[in-house]
Amino acid sequence: MAKAWSRLGITAKLWLVFGVLFTLFSLSGAAACVGLLVMRGAENNIQNNLEIRAKILEMEGKLEKSRRLYRDYLLLGPELDFEAARERFCQPALAEAARLIAVCEDLRRLIAAAPPGSAVARRNVDLTLFTSTARRYSQVLLNETSLYDSLYNPGDGQLPRLAGLMDQLGDALQGSSEATLLLREMDILEKRYEITRQRPFMQSALNKAAALKRLVAEDKSAASARQADVLGLLDAYVGLVDQVLETVKDMQGNVHDFWLQSRAVDPIAAELKQLSASEVARARARSVWAGRLAAGILIATALFGLACLVVAARLLHASITSKIETMTRHAEAVRAGHLDAFLQNGSSDELGVLAGAFNAMTARLKELVDTLEDKVRVRTRELAEKNQELDAKNQELAKLSLTDRLTGLCNRRKLDHALEAEFRRAKRYGSVFSVIMLDLDQFKEINDAYGHAMGDLVLVRTADILVSHTRETDLVGRWGGEEFLVICPETDLRRATLLAELLRHELERVWGNGTLTVTASFGLAVFGGDTQPSSLLARADAALYRAKQTGRNRVAVAPEVQDAESPEGEDAPGRV
Repeated sequence: MAKAWSRLGITAKLWLVFGVLFTLFSLSGAAACVGLLVMRGAENNIQNNLEIRAKILEMEGKLEKSRRLYRDYLLLGPELDFEAARERFCQPALAEAARLIAVCEDLRRLIAAAPPGSAVARRNVDLTLFTSTARRYSQVLLNETSLYDSLYNPGDGQLPRLAGLMDQLGDALQGSSEATLLLREMDILEKRYEITRQRPFMQSALNKAAALKRLVAEDKSAASARQADVLGLLDAYVGLVDQVLETVKDMQGNVHDFWLQSRAVDPIAAELKQLSASEVARARARSVWAGRLAAGILIATALFGLACLVVAARLLHASITSKIETMTRHAEAVRAGHLDAFLQNGSSDELGVLAGAFNAMTARLKELVDTLEDKVRVRTRELAEKNQELDAKNQELAKLSLTDRLTGLCNRRKLDHALEAEFRRAKRYGSVFSVIMLDLDQFKEINDAYGHAMGDLVLVRTADILVSHTRETDLVGRWGGEEFLVICPETDLRRATLLAELLRHELERVWGNGTLTVTASFGLAVFGGDTQPSSLLARADAALYRAKQTGRNRVAVAPEVQDAESPEGEDAPGRV
């Protein structure tokens, strides 16, 4: 087996090892799945039987509550107000009976979902009895409510009508002591019947009514009309008493039927609870057995798989991992520059082929490195020279992109960037800054009279004067043509005006001694809530235009933002 294993390639070795492990874990997983299915079935059976037991208990509770409400309705109803008795006992009893029917239907569905061989599933006939009992409860309660209504209803109930007849008879028999005595005895017997529900009391009341009828009929002194009225009331009384007796008889029959139904379902409920409890016990035993079996299979498979895994790990380490580690150390040596290292690997698998290729590659690398180092040194030196040349040109380009070529001052692009930065800083921190725009007077005549070379000299000299008489923090730049711009950070109106006058006097002094006279007009604006830099420049330009219009060689200050006039509204001819 050792020779056969050594002849196998790496792929075959991995397939063989992982195939064995996969088979073991598949068997373990299958055993676990079977155990889980059995346990899940047992748990479902337990859950179903627990729900059945809960429904049976709920059904018993609702039966008991219906019985209690019905009993209180019969015992306490006559002592309460008619509507209060119906609201307190009758309506809750009917509601409980309706809920009892719903619980019976739920219980029927649960038992239908139980396994076919379970003992609970074979008790469907008992559930039919439960359902019929619940429906019979509803019918009895409805019938009892109707009988109670016909007996006690204050509007047209039999007992209130009977009391009314007694009152009419009392009014009609006033003046006859013997008749009044019989009437009182009738009333007492009737009240005793209402309290005890014993039929002999009502029968005695009927006998008294018959005696009263004979007494009235034999009374010759009474008027015939009065006798007829009394006899009619007595006949109505007798008929109403018969109705009361019949109603009470029907109510007693309902009571008897109610209690017979209750005694019939109690043993069935107890049996169903016992059956559901036994089913739960059986399901739990089945679940425990399946869990133990699955756990035993899993433990045995895991131990055997662990042993196989240890053996496979040792084989793979001897034939693959250790050789890979050797090759890794050789690769680290080659990366460190030791190209003379040689890899020893006598196996015939893919790693042996890879070791041979590694040795050939190392030899080729050594050959290439020897010739490449000279080329790299030459190219590095050439690249350094080119980089120095490129850096010099980049610096020159950067300077040209932001500097005016003639005067050496900042060009308009640099001025725009600086003005935008100063504008943002002033708005953020609430600081103040000023801009001074100046334009050389009669510069076109200088070019025409002395030539453009002299004009360029005047521009260069003017730039030197501006730079030499401003602060290091001020920024001087050529705005365009013969026009210059000075940005003065942290400078208010007074100091900006002094600086502009200083520059104006210095230009006049430098150029006032020779044949060429050069002056400049100044427009000054201070940041004061401008919405954008162009608004500040427009105010400075308008002030410069005003200095030109009022005689040149002077300083004009732009008004505040709210007082400034729009430049578009003025006739602004070209400056000279």
